Amino acid sequence: MAGMGIRALELARALAPRFDVRLLVPNDPGEAREVAGGLSGLSVQAAPSDRLRQAARGAEAAVVSGHAASWWFHQVPEVPVAADLYDPFPIENLHYARSLGAETARHDRAALALALARADFFLCASPEQRLFYAGALFASGRIDARNFPDDSSLSTLLATVPFGVPEEPALGDRAAGRQAAGVPGSGPLVLFGGIYDWYDPELLLDAWPVIRQTRPDARLLFFENPNPETTPQSVFEQTRARARVIDPEGRSIVFSAWLPYSARADLYAATDLIVSISSEGLETELSYRTRLLDAAWGGVPSVTIHGGSLASELARAGAAFECGRDAGAVAGRVGALLSGAGADALARASQAARRFAGERTWRTVVAPLEAWCRFPRLDPGRQAAPHEPQKGSRLSRLFQ
Repeated sequence: MAGMGIRALELARALAPRFDVRLLVPNDPGEAREVAGGLSGLSVQAAPSDRLRQAARGAEAAVVSGHAASWWFHQVPEVPVAADLYDPFPIENLHYARSLGAETARHDRAALALALARADFFLCASPEQRLFYAGALFASGRIDARNFPDDSSLSTLLATVPFGVPEEPALGDRAAGRQAAGVPGSGPLVLFGGIYDWYDPELLLDAWPVIRQTRPDARLLFFENPNPETTPQSVFEQTRARARVIDPEGRSIVFSAWLPYSARADLYAATDLIVSISSEGLETELSYRTRLLDAAWGGVPSVTIHGGSLASELARAGAAFECGRDAGAVAGRVGALLSGAGADALARASQAARRFAGERTWRTVVAPLEAWCRFPRLDPGRQAAPHEPQKGSRLSRLFQ
């Protein structure tokens, strides 16, 4: 599982104590079932995307996301739906335009337009996303004189439900995490994680030789993408090629296979610092860097450049360090934190990270969705699907 699958599972787990929840998985449900652990009130079922109507039998409400939502809207039109828009995939995927072409962008836009037209309730992850989607809903006609006077805050239409963390503290095994990631047991470990085309690990690679002068035993860890056949690997391949120029034998810059979701507590126990460097632009402004929150759950402080709203919140809480967009600044910040003199600052930031994450458990953040699920309804402002003719339109009259 990666981000969207993790979020679907955790929202289902958070709702299960109060509702009978059916989590539909379009591929192998084994990992989700394992993590769910037989939780009462939650069943995990395999559901191919073209057979959702059968899988949805008896449902009184639904939560859908991404491109899978389009299948749902076409097959199960009568069930109230909350569309989870936390992942701004139409903006993310524009970073792949050169490799995927314009058709992917058109497909993404169509999927978002369908969700905006057909869903009854919408979820986002941050105040920035809320403004973005409020604008999209207004432009699509879902916010107008019909509903705005009675709900100017949009509380019945658009809610902020960010990512969360488990209620139980992360208690990982440092040695097990090091072994799973393929790094030695001694020396500091800096985690970057997975690489998508809107990340900019080049700055960290520029800084790495200088960081190693301070801590020759430091390691830098990247993860391979779990779905390389569907996710363009341009920046990943550039990063790996550059890393092998800096470190031909791969001793200090390590590329590891994607680790299972259930193994991440061990990874965080093995990690001393996470670094997140994003490219400038709209994707970053709309992002909610879930890796930073999840690492905070594990007590891992972060160094960020253009990390979005979550990174700024972590910095204000003392759990992260924002850095200038300069290799020298990155080297200075990371090197200082990994040095002996930086041990106290790192320890304080680790404690602050755990406190920050502890206030953002899944049970806490799910509250707006839980409230909607208690009284789901088909929103009167639902529209015809964008490819369907509006009643009374010129096109519909021509074909009646």
